Amino acid sequence: MQNIKYYNDNSIKYVNSTFNTNMSLLYDKFETYLKPKCHILDLGCGSGRDSLYFHNKNYKVTSVDGSNEMIKYCETILKNKIIHSTFKDFNASYKFDGIWACASLLHVKKENIKNIIFKYISFLNIEGIFFISFKDRDTDFSKDGRDFTCFSKYSLENLLKQFDNIKILEFVETTDVRDNREDEKWISVIFKKIL
Repeated sequence: MQNIKYYNDNSIKYVNSTFNTNMSLLYDKFETYLKPKCHILDLGCGSGRDSLYFHNKNYKVTSVDGSNEMIKYCETILKNKIIHSTFKDFNASYKFDGIWACASLLHVKKENIKNIIFKYISFLNIEGIFFISFKDRDTDFSKDGRDFTCFSKYSLENLLKQFDNIKILEFVETTDVRDNREDEKWISVIFKKIL
């Protein structure tokens, strides 16, 4: 819960540092595999930046975040459905065509990450697309009251090999596009549910 506390206590700072970040490369990669007007779950929607983008591209969007303060901000800019919930507690009575988990599941402890991914795969339609990103590091770390679970391309690929109902579509290696973060590397993966 300390990660949620961080975002509650630092919501304005976080919004100011991330909302105008250029995510076009990752959006383009994800959208390559999406059908028009499909239903996307923005998992850990934070400031609502990505939900707003997808909404403006005429996708149906459901946004989920565990931080009350982030939800309050999202409610000022989003018209789509916004749900206050942790990754563990969220449940859905319907399926999604895409799940966007950009820099969010990195706050799930490594011993829990497999079960969380398995859970959210179950919320995808067959052929549904899942995007996940992590800091590209060999070891996990804590900073400023947040815990970060990290993966390299190799370790992320090994994690996903444990799922027999998905097909990896591509890995995307990027550099952090925020100011003064040029040394921070990210590894993202896009996969689809096949069973």
